[in-house]
Amino acid sequence: MMLVFAVYVFTSEGPVYQFAMQVIILVLVFYLLWRVETLSDLSFSQQPESLPVDLSIPAKRESDVNPKVPTANIRLLLQKYCIDTQLYLQHDLTLSQLAHAIGTNCTYLTNYFIQQGITYNAYINDLRINHFINLYREAVATGSPFTAQQLANDSGYRSYSTFSLAFKQRMGQSVTAWMHNPAE
Repeated sequence: MMLVFAVYVFTSEGPVYQFAMQVIILVLVFYLLWRVETLSDLSFSQQPESLPVDLSIPAKRESDVNPKVPTANIRLLLQKYCIDTQLYLQHDLTLSQLAHAIGTNCTYLTNYFIQQGITYNAYINDLRINHFINLYREAVATGSPFTAQQLANDSGYRSYSTFSLAFKQRMGQSVTAWMHNPAE
């Protein structure tokens, strides 16, 4: 654009001006055609800031993301990339980050959860609460010292109050009451 402006300002009407404008237009057209052709190759190499890089999980490239993954396969992908790798333990894991990790988009993942009759938050909370229960039972069995807040943090919760509310919704009782009688 600066080149066009410079040619316009410093040249007068005449054959040089017309030739320069034609050259500039050709360069601009070729640049735009090249840009359109290479646009699909451009991708961000950085992870989102709120999702820490985990080398145990292979990073998905944009070309690997298949938004039309059948919902039957989403369960298997969630098992492989979320449950088996314990991705759900990351604090502030978003639906978008989970969708990217399993190789689909938010819409298809949300539709999968709807078909299962749950929400994304309920799914993640269920995995985290199960993890908390396993950590609790392991700590009790080994006689290791622990606090419920420490176990909740180790289960992916940044806030104990969020964990406590999710735990009560799922288990039907408070964390303290459950710990006195863990009959599940």
